[in-house]
Amino acid sequence: MMVPVRSRTLAWTVAGMTALAAASALVIAFGGGGDETRDRAVRDDPVAAGTSGTVASSPDPAPRPATAPPPPATTAPPPTTATTSEAPATPPTEYTPAPKPTAGPDTVAPAGAITKHLAEDIATAFGFDTAEAEAAIAEAELPPEAGGNPEGWLAPGSYQPVDGASAGEVVQAMVDRRVAQLEQRNVPRDQWRRVLTAASVIEKETYNQNEKPKVARVLTNRLAGGGPLQMDSIILYPVPEDRIFTTGEERASDQPYNSYRHDGLPPTPICTPDEASLDAFLDPPPGDWWFYVTIDLDSGETRYAVTYEEHQANVVLLRAWLEDHPTP
Repeated sequence: MMVPVRSRTLAWTVAGMTALAAASALVIAFGGGGDETRDRAVRDDPVAAGTSGTVASSPDPAPRPATAPPPPATTAPPPTTATTSEAPATPPTEYTPAPKPTAGPDTVAPAGAITKHLAEDIATAFGFDTAEAEAAIAEAELPPEAGGNPEGWLAPGSYQPVDGASAGEVVQAMVDRRVAQLEQRNVPRDQWRRVLTAASVIEKETYNQNEKPKVARVLTNRLAGGGPLQMDSIILYPVPEDRIFTTGEERASDQPYNSYRHDGLPPTPICTPDEASLDAFLDPPPGDWWFYVTIDLDSGETRYAVTYEEHQANVVLLRAWLEDHPTP
């Protein structure tokens, strides 16, 4: 019989607001990203034009120096869009970031974490052996909708197990919380996997809570429009090493998480999303944005655009920021 687990107020763990963490939101025309804390490294190929059309087909040149232009746009522009424009004359407005909640007691499964890291997180939080936590994840009772894959199904948050609770009981409580979150939102069971997968993409593409709704709207618009999402965060999911961006070879590959070759959402969740990401996808704000780009890697300020011309003007702002803030 399972030992009950007492839940506290949810709190999510993320890395501090550093340039590396902010790089998860470096989404130039809806692409790029990675685990806020771990699944990233510097991309190896700048593309001068900064347009998505050249990303998948361009060769990989020399490694990008610290002061090089930002990575290219990673979403094809709508057919009616125009060419690159100059940066707006007015400077960016004041921006107040809203980072994801910081670590709290007994907090496991930081939002954006992937399953291969969760055993260590659980073991550290509750004093289990990592091998014991790994076995618990492998043996967890998942809903049929998970298809046997625990990715995304271990809900992040704070847990306070009763004395003597096993790793298996803690892990099962995480799965049960995820199921409860979906049920509380009245998500039809046949949509559980889709909603969780979409929320995981939103989680990977942001690190500021206040950007999630608009990112969700862009994702919703792109899913409605059909075609590949062209997001580095999806491509990098099966990559074993830590990365920020992809290589040309990866973008040309046939692997199932290649969001440059395959349409729509990836086949499974790509991380564990928090409730804010679930809510953002289930109820995105109105808007016809097609692109977004983070223009300040310290604060995470993100600009959204309807046309490719508008987006390119926003990309110029990011390039200018990188000139003043060399980023390794």
